[in-house]
Amino acid sequence: MGKQAIVIGASLAGLCAARVLSDTYDRVTIYERDELPDGPANRTAVPQGRHVHLLMARGAAEFEDLFPGLLDDMVAAGVPMLENRPDCIHFGAAGHVLGTKTTLKREFTAYVPSRPHLEWQIRKRALAIPNVVLVKTSVAEPRYDPARERVTGVLLQAGDESSAVPADLVVDATGRGTRLPVWLEQWGFGRPTEDTVDVGIDYATHQVHIPEGVIKEKVVVAGASHDHPVGLGMLLYEDGNWSVTTFGTGKVPPPQNLAEIYELADTLLPPHISAALRSGEPIGEMAFHKYPTSRWRRYDKMDRFPAGIIPFGDAVVSFNPTYGQGMTMTSIQARNLRAVLEAGEQDLAARLFRATKKTTWPVWTMNAVGDLALHNATAEHVPWWYIRVGKLFDQFLGAAETEADLAEWFLRRFSLLDSLYMVPDARTLGRTIRHNMGALIAEKRRSLRSAPQRDRVSAP
Repeated sequence: MGKQAIVIGASLAGLCAARVLSDTYDRVTIYERDELPDGPANRTAVPQGRHVHLLMARGAAEFEDLFPGLLDDMVAAGVPMLENRPDCIHFGAAGHVLGTKTTLKREFTAYVPSRPHLEWQIRKRALAIPNVVLVKTSVAEPRYDPARERVTGVLLQAGDESSAVPADLVVDATGRGTRLPVWLEQWGFGRPTEDTVDVGIDYATHQVHIPEGVIKEKVVVAGASHDHPVGLGMLLYEDGNWSVTTFGTGKVPPPQNLAEIYELADTLLPPHISAALRSGEPIGEMAFHKYPTSRWRRYDKMDRFPAGIIPFGDAVVSFNPTYGQGMTMTSIQARNLRAVLEAGEQDLAARLFRATKKTTWPVWTMNAVGDLALHNATAEHVPWWYIRVGKLFDQFLGAAETEADLAEWFLRRFSLLDSLYMVPDARTLGRTIRHNMGALIAEKRRSLRSAPQRDRVSAP
C-alpha cells in the first residue's frame, strides 16, 4: 500500500486509527488544531471528558491489544482495578439493582480510568511510535480528484493548492461535528442517510473527595428509568477523587447544584453510599453538558463512495453516553480497521463499512430499544417490536435483581465481553420466566394469607 496516511484529529479515535495505520504505512501524520496537554488533563475540545466515563472490560482488552502494557501502567498510576469483585460495583439499570455475589463464576476484570487519563496514556503511546507524527494545525478540507474519484491528501488552507499535503489515505476522526457528509455532497456522492434517536441527555457533574475506606464500592451506577428519568453515576478515579455525574433523559434537567445531587442520591442509592457522598469534600465547580441525539451515519448504505478517505469513531456513530460504551466501541472500530487493512487496499472503505455495521448494529439496536422503551426518547420510524422487547428486557432486569447468574449474564453482555448481542439464550430466558413466575406465585400466596387477617380486622 501507499507510504503516507493522514489522520484528522488527535481524539481517542484518531490516536487508535494512527496506531493501526502505523503497521501498514511508512508515515502517519496526525493533524490536530488544539493544544494537547503533556499529562492527564481535561481538554476544551472534549467537554464530555469532565463527566463520568466507563471503560468496559471488552474495551480494556482491545486497548491493551493495541497498546501492550497499557493496563499495567494505568494500575501503576493509581487507576482502580476491580478483579472479579462485583461487591465493588453497585449497578442499577432502568430502576433495577442487579444482585450479584461477592465473586463471579467467570473472570471479570474492570479498570476505571478517567477519560483524560486514558486519553493521555494512549496519546503518549501512539506518539511514541517512530512513524507517527503529530502536527499542530488545522485541516481545511480533503484534496479531491474528481477524475479519479479519489481523495489524494488534504488542504491546510481552503482552495489553496500550495497548502496541499499528499496522502494515500485520509482518516476523518473529527467526531460528531464531521464535515464529511458535506464534502461528499459537494463531490457528487450525496450524503449518507442517518439513524437517529433523540435521547435528550443533559449532564451535570461535580467532583467529590471521599476518604479512602469509607465505602468499598468503586463504581456506582443508578440508571434512569421510564418513571424516574434522572440517573446518577459515581466513579472513583486514579487521583483518589470521585466524579459524580447526574443526567436527565428525555430532556428532563438534572440537578443544578450539589445540594440537589445529594437529594437525588438519597433517592437512588443505598443509604451507606448516599451518606458517604454527603460526607465527602466537594472539589471545584459543577460542569454541564448536553447530548441531544445519538447518531449513526449509514455509510454502509451508500451506493458510491470516494477512494482514499474513511470516517472513523464518532464521525461514523455516536452512542448514548449514559451506557458508557462509546470508548469501547471505538476500540472495536480499530480492530475492524486493522482487519480490513490486513486484507489489502482494494475496496477498503466498503469493507470497513460492512465490518462496522456488523459490530455496530447489535449495540445500537439495544441502546435504541432501551432509550425508546425505558428512557422516554423519541425517534422516527420506530420498529414495532422495539417497545415489546424493551418491556421483556425490563422483566429480565427484574429477575436479575435476585438471580446472581442473570445479573452476571447482564454485566458481561453490557460490558460487551461475551457477545455484542444482548439477547438471552433459551436457557437464560427459561430461568427468567421461572424466576418471575415463582415471584408472582409467592406474591399471590402472601396476598391470600393476609386476606383473612384483613377481613377479621375490618369486621364489625
